[in-house]
Parts: sequence; C-alpha cells; structure tokens
Amino acid sequence: MNITLEPDITQDEYIEFRATTSWPTVKPERVAALLKNSAFLVRAKVDGRTADIARVLFDYGYTVYISDVIVKPEYQGKGIGRRMVEYLISKAKESVGSDDFLKFNLMAAKGKSGFYEKLGFTKRDEETGWGMCLTLNA
Repeated sequence: MNITLEPDITQDEYIEFRATTSWPTVKPERVAALLKNSAFLVRAKVDGRTADIARVLFDYGYTVYISDVIVKPEYQGKGIGRRMVEYLISKAKESVGSDDFLKFNLMAAKGKSGFYEKLGFTKRDEETGWGMCLTLNA
C-alpha cells in the first residue's frame, strides 16, 4: 500500500467525502470558501486514490482547530487517519516557535473519540472545562 500526503483538497473531493458522513450538507459555494480559508489542507492517496481528507483552522497565535477528518470506510484502521492528524499537527508546529504554546481543538464524530485519544487528545470534563458548540440551521 503506497500512501502519499498532498497539501490540497478539491471542492469535488470535499463534497464526495462529506457525503460519506451523517453530517449536514454544505452548499458548493460554502465549500469553496471553507477550503480557501483553511490554514492547512491535506489528502491522503493510497495507490493513487484519495482515501482521506482533513483540514485545519489556525489563528497563528495558539488556537488550532482540526476539522473534517474523513477517512473512507474501506481505508479506516490502516493508520492513514493517524498520519493525516500527525501531519496537520506538524504543520501548525512549523508555523510557530519551538517553545510556543499550541492548543489543538476538535469535535470528534460519534464513536470516534477513541481514535483521537490514541493520538494524545483528552476529553474535556467539568474540571478542565466542558467543550461546547452551537449549530444553526442544520
């Protein structure tokens, strides 16, 4: 299995991958904007076929938000998602000083928090401050 990482996601790929999830649909014009305004984009190709996409929003201060990590079902459990998240973390780290503080945030899809815990992420609780979200018009 030959895996390559590429710092790009096309609009069609994003729409195709998002359709494999239970997440709300994003209008094509909004997809163009979200890709343009992402700090880092990455797709994994396995033997020339796109298997995974992911992106990051970053304020270049300390806040990094990992978004839309989507691995096609037939490629899950093969370490590709791990490589993608590690790549995105390394890109953010390269953008700041080696001793700068970074806070990585994400919202795991239902049933996927264990994947992120293996990468060092921790669930927030009352002691560390609950994470929260507000979704409109979904």
